[in-house]
Amino acid sequence: MNRTMITAANTMGQLQQQLDVIGHNLSNTNTTGYKARDASFNDMLYQQVNNQEDKGTEKRLTPAGIRQGTGAYLDQTSLNMTQGAFQNTDKLLDVAASNPNVYFQVAVNDSQQPVQYTRDGSFHLSPEGPNDVKLVNGSGQDVLGENGQAIIFNNAFKDIQIDGSGTITVTTNTGVDQFTLGLTNVQKPQVLEAKGENLFAFPAGMNQPNMFTDLTGKARETAGVEQGKLEQSNVDLSKELTDMSIAQRAYQFNSRSISIADQMMGLVNGIRA
Repeated sequence: MNRTMITAANTMGQLQQQLDVIGHNLSNTNTTGYKARDASFNDMLYQQVNNQEDKGTEKRLTPAGIRQGTGAYLDQTSLNMTQGAFQNTDKLLDVAASNPNVYFQVAVNDSQQPVQYTRDGSFHLSPEGPNDVKLVNGSGQDVLGENGQAIIFNNAFKDIQIDGSGTITVTTNTGVDQFTLGLTNVQKPQVLEAKGENLFAFPAGMNQPNMFTDLTGKARETAGVEQGKLEQSNVDLSKELTDMSIAQRAYQFNSRSISIADQMMGLVNGIRA
């Protein structure tokens, strides 16, 4: 196998990973609160052959010699944390935060990171005992209140109202109960890791000062919680389709390079003295 085939094979493997990222974005175009992934490439190690003399190189605009690379690799896959568009649903338990840095708190079964964060405000009610219900997300995990506890109230409610600060007012036959959604302002959302099911968390072991603030008191008014709305995915469909087309063409080009290199080796082997 010559260098051309090695370079093309290396790059094809990385392009396949990019296509996987694009496919994941496209499949979640209609997922509430989904954040798109962006893939970026970099050069693999290369070899430089210095076949020219050093004199006069101070006037060169390019490095002396010949550089032979070994392909490209997927440098990183980063989350695009920009805010998606809002959609009106008029459902009592659908909420969206107009502040793009505000996340809802969710309790998960993880000893290392028991509290994770989401922009998906599609909440539901789950039975809790004979007379109560609790607020959960689409996966059945507890949506936390400001006190870090699950939000539980009587199932015989008449109305539920959620204001801009995330205060939940539940009207029942016996009176009015109030709860507050657990809201967190994440100052550096780019460091969050995707944990699946629209949940995010800070990397385990990372020192987290000045990265997030749990909103309390007057600060909760900056959240801009809107009832009856959901934040849609921030996937740019036209961009993803363009990237997919470019990646597929690059894959085909590298595949063709392997075929041509194989044909050339066959011709060389067929030469007789």
